[in-house]
Amino acid sequence: MKAKLTSCRLAFVSDLHIDHSPTWSSRDYLEACQALISQEDIDYFIIGGDISNNWHTSLAFVEELDSSSPAAIYFIPGNHDYWQRPAPRTDTWSIHQIFRQHPQCLMGKALQPLANWRIVGHPAWYNHAVHDERFSPEQIERGRFKLATWQDKKFIDWDMTDREVSQAFSQEIWTDFQQAPSPNYIFVSHILTIPEFTVPMPHPAFDFFNAFLATDDLNSLYQNFPIRYSIMGHVHIRYQVYKNGTHFIANSLGYPKEWRTDQLDQELRSACFILDLNER
Repeated sequence: MKAKLTSCRLAFVSDLHIDHSPTWSSRDYLEACQALISQEDIDYFIIGGDISNNWHTSLAFVEELDSSSPAAIYFIPGNHDYWQRPAPRTDTWSIHQIFRQHPQCLMGKALQPLANWRIVGHPAWYNHAVHDERFSPEQIERGRFKLATWQDKKFIDWDMTDREVSQAFSQEIWTDFQQAPSPNYIFVSHILTIPEFTVPMPHPAFDFFNAFLATDDLNSLYQNFPIRYSIMGHVHIRYQVYKNGTHFIANSLGYPKEWRTDQLDQELRSACFILDLNER
């Protein structure tokens, strides 16, 4: 990677889902990322979770991209990256620790691309902050609505409620911020941290399933730390909004059936949020 003392170029994208497409292989996704990094002269390429539906696959992708790229590659896991199918065989906290200890994972080790900037990354977790009030807490926690089940309930085992996981993760995030003082932060999460990016209600499905998209346990984080950019995924939309001094970005690549075109490289470029940082 080229040394840049006063500026650098970062690219952020989430929800690659490299094992979902019937058309594109994981190799295609790897080569698309490599091409974008080269063409855009990226110094740091940061993936905001949901690389694949298996933690082994996700780590292998990150490691191969890192070894074959001129950019520094970092990631956080998303909920899909914690999956074990057909059913959990290892408790999910053990997988969480594997992610935390990985050298390319941002959890527990804030990145400092420039002297006055820190990047803090953590998946966060949903706490049922947004949903139609007709559903009880017990209904939401079960994750079953009509004939559909929120798939995390089948493939993840925290041995805790969603709200308890959200609170535990929030404590980890607070610790990461406190241990990395800076005048400017970029916060990368997987789960939504503002309700504006959830699916508008009323909605036949997301009146219920919005509960698994966002958390409000991190609201005070934005009041206590100068977070200039908050970048997230999870929902397969591409939104941006400015709110109380923070630029919020949702930048998922998503599933091919959700794309506006049928071209992987074009959609990846559209989804990526590219940020030129300078000292200030």
